[in-house]
Amino acid sequence: MSAESASAKNPKKNSKENAKESKKESKKEDAKPDPSLAGPLRVFVLVSLLDSLGTGLYLAGSAVYFVRMVGLSPAQLGLGMTIAGCAGFLATVPVGLLADRLGAKRVLTGLQLWLAVTFTALAFVDGPLAFAVVCSLMVIAECSAPPMIQAVVADLMRGSGQVNAMARIRTVRNIGYAAGSLLAVPLMATDTRWAFQALLIANAASYVVAALLLRGVKLRATVRTAARPSGARRRLRPELPKGLGDRRFLAVTGINGVLVLHSTVLNVGLPLWIVENTEAPVVTVPLLFVLNSALVIGLQVRFSRGADTPGRSRRVLYYAGVALAATCVLFALSSEPGPVGAVVLLTLAVLALTAGELWQAIAGWALPVDHAPEGRRAEYLSVFNLGVTVQGILGPLLVTALITLRGTGWLLLAGAFALCAVLAGPLVAALERSRKASEETATSDGGTVSLPEGGAPLPESAVSLPEGAVATGEPR
Repeated sequence: MSAESASAKNPKKNSKENAKESKKESKKEDAKPDPSLAGPLRVFVLVSLLDSLGTGLYLAGSAVYFVRMVGLSPAQLGLGMTIAGCAGFLATVPVGLLADRLGAKRVLTGLQLWLAVTFTALAFVDGPLAFAVVCSLMVIAECSAPPMIQAVVADLMRGSGQVNAMARIRTVRNIGYAAGSLLAVPLMATDTRWAFQALLIANAASYVVAALLLRGVKLRATVRTAARPSGARRRLRPELPKGLGDRRFLAVTGINGVLVLHSTVLNVGLPLWIVENTEAPVVTVPLLFVLNSALVIGLQVRFSRGADTPGRSRRVLYYAGVALAATCVLFALSSEPGPVGAVVLLTLAVLALTAGELWQAIAGWALPVDHAPEGRRAEYLSVFNLGVTVQGILGPLLVTALITLRGTGWLLLAGAFALCAVLAGPLVAALERSRKASEETATSDGGTVSLPEGGAPLPESAVSLPEGAVATGEPR
């Protein structure tokens, strides 16, 4: 019997083999740099720089402005920011669903303009109610933008190229935050209301420029559907978010959300711990911040290499959990020795924390893109970002509560990070098996699609186009 006749008698097996070959070829293509993407990536790097410059300006002077110039009490400021955080949490997934229908680039451009309007409005708020309303509108866009950036980058490339691009963007963002903080110094030195308002309006202007730059980014076609079975139904109405019902994906999202606590440990836990529970000099705090920033800027791209290696996401989540557990143990030990010993232990703790931060970031970029159905990528990215948003709301409360327990609190947090490290491998492996099974089922049912830019075959449930239609990265 010839190979051709065998294939004819086993169409499902042949379809699966073709899908596997297509995936192998896609991964090979992902590993090759595409010169045509250099321009769009440069735009994204510039957009990220402008965004982070403006954010650095805002973070450096916002608390001082709203308390001293607007007249809010610290309690009113904190309540307004908490309300805003909750609004951002509730809006993230709906914005992701909208992006899957309208296109991630279009929604991201709109979010940049939205931020420009809200930051302009913040310059003129007067009173706690206006602050809470405007701040909520601002945070909705701020929480929704990161998954949109990742979705647009994923529309441009996949695999190690996508992770490497996100690493470069994060590196540039860290540079922008630092530069924005420095640019805020002369404005804040004047100690006048108009100077702080100029700071907020300058931030708004940076978002307008970013939106104009984004409009020029051209996305290539990313998905082409094969002919659909005659009995397949077209989806005419939007569906509820399936990402919120994907238990395996939510479990991995939870693991990532716990590991993202590294940001609160650094920004909230470290300063409070040094000042209240160690003999290290206060100047240690900014020096350790500088050390962390320098290491992230210098090592993020290096750490991201080999992102398309099989099992890489499982390993880096494990490494992140172990490194962050070690960080907490070192913090707990730093309360015992004198100034020199405390500084040494705190420096080692920040080195371990930075390693955990770098590894967690790599997994956070790869996992939601690798395991999101193609037609629901922005939705799944938004669901994955919920863990980060929840950490931003509850993280400061948790870390400050644990610090009141002194060394015991740090050891409890170390245990949580260690548990995440142990669970990361099995949970990610279960997610990978589930996704692979759904792909094979879709392939055998005739829902195969080819992805000229990489990625896995789409399940039939994710395809909602007429027979022979073409889906592109951005609707026209």
